[in-house]
Amino acid sequence: MTVICSLLPSGPADAASVTLSGYFNDSGNSALVGSDLGPALFGDDWEIANNVALYALSVPVAGNVTFDSNGFAAGGADPYFTLFQGNGTGATFLGSNYDQAFSTGGDFFLNYALAAGDYMVALGVFANMSLAENYGMGTLNDGFTFLGVPQYLGNYYYELVITKPDTPTVPEPATLLLIGTGLAGVAAFRRKLKA
Repeated sequence: MTVICSLLPSGPADAASVTLSGYFNDSGNSALVGSDLGPALFGDDWEIANNVALYALSVPVAGNVTFDSNGFAAGGADPYFTLFQGNGTGATFLGSNYDQAFSTGGDFFLNYALAAGDYMVALGVFANMSLAENYGMGTLNDGFTFLGVPQYLGNYYYELVITKPDTPTVPEPATLLLIGTGLAGVAAFRRKLKA
């Protein structure tokens, strides 16, 4: 059974940033799954290096979404990031930090222009990429390559800050009343000028 954690913003309802963090070796981390999307494994560092943290991401309005990894700088894992479009295990591969992961490694900063909708975020340890990316097609349901390496675990920590476009705010009733009163006043003033 696959458990997918929902991404909930911290702060006010229109907050644009969320932080995902945890440890790949934490059996209490409900975001973790194994490379086959089954239960996460904790028998040794080879198994832990192939755990993947999965999160559902909702983008309320179209715009730029940034993904900023900070766990490696804090002594954590060398991350492998994958973004899928859609909801659940049927989500299709959209992008990853492949170029950065295989050239410089460590933390990354990515910017995607995304449509409003549902996405899935996967964080693993270098180089446990999704099979959908490896094959050049497929879905999250295909799982991951099981190529994570213990030497890239660090202290097992991961951290990713996601910044989404601000959600439109709905004015409070008092604000709407004030705007309506102002517009009515302008209309009355114009009628008076014409008379």
